Amino acid sequence: MYWEVSIENRSELMDLSVIIFVCSMQHHIAACLRSVTRCPKETIDMECIVVNDKSTDETAAIVNRYIERDSRIKLVTREEDESFDARNMGIEKASGRYILFLDAGDRLCEDAWEQIEAAVEEEYADFVAFSCITARENGKLKAQMLPISDVISTDEKEARRLMYAGAAFDTCWGKLFKSQIIRDNNILFQTDLPGSDSLLFVAEYFEHCDSYLMTKAMILYHAPNAGNAMGNYSMEERIEFVRTLYEMNLDVVKHYNDSELTGYMQVHYVKVLAELFYAYVKEYSYSKRALETIYEKAIENAFLKRILDEVDERMIPSGIRKYEYRLLRRGNAAKIRKYFSIKAKIQKG
Repeated sequence: MYWEVSIENRSELMDLSVIIFVCSMQHHIAACLRSVTRCPKETIDMECIVVNDKSTDETAAIVNRYIERDSRIKLVTREEDESFDARNMGIEKASGRYILFLDAGDRLCEDAWEQIEAAVEEEYADFVAFSCITARENGKLKAQMLPISDVISTDEKEARRLMYAGAAFDTCWGKLFKSQIIRDNNILFQTDLPGSDSLLFVAEYFEHCDSYLMTKAMILYHAPNAGNAMGNYSMEERIEFVRTLYEMNLDVVKHYNDSELTGYMQVHYVKVLAELFYAYVKEYSYSKRALETIYEKAIENAFLKRILDEVDERMIPSGIRKYEYRLLRRGNAAKIRKYFSIKAKIQKG
């Protein structure tokens, strides 16, 4: 459906396509577009594709006003009867060698274009990842620096560890993707796993990359969407989603023949599962017994038991994480509830 037109056949291939996903964000889209239109016309051939996902407010009208000022902006609308992810429509329309994804609530930093220009012009790597600044629930900003060994890293093993044994690459924000790789491999945003569409896109793209560049340079302020994408799913369903992600990534990691990477990946997923138990404290704070009942069932899950059995505790980096690992292994629902409840109070206060 999407890749009927090969990128080699496009008459005018520009440098960069910025794709902005927007749904009823009239109070944010203007600031996002202002940061994008600061792109220097003299040095970067850029287009900005705004994908309007059935907005019900003045979002489209605001975008059209910006289109009148800057012809590089284009507006496309996802219709009511179209079931695919709206970002795929943006990819289909994109003409750039590189693609940069933004949410309507994001803003590019003032010096972002210098960093982007260098990456685009030099064609540093297939996979380019920047650091970013994120907004917390309380409104405070936090620098999310990539945990790399230097200011800039091109180390393949380090990139793999961040991809498969960490959360550094779990979203498409703050990265440059080569459109040729996306089209050659028919990579699309999927909606099968709640809250994981961006991670799946990045993971599939990463599989097809031969060169990597990661930098502590920050290019955007990212405001994560409010709400819990998995809020309507049971604990068993959420663990199943985690299992699916784990199995998908494990199949890839096996090809690297790297036992250390596999070990760190297992440690990472123990952390993911522990954070899932922790998330339930907030959702079931009104009933100790209800929470313990959920935990009792969860600790019998075959995938949870498998990960806890397979992980090498010596590879778990922190004392707190080791304690949580042992707590889950012992399988005492009451003690698990008490621990994560105390942790929630400490972090809140």
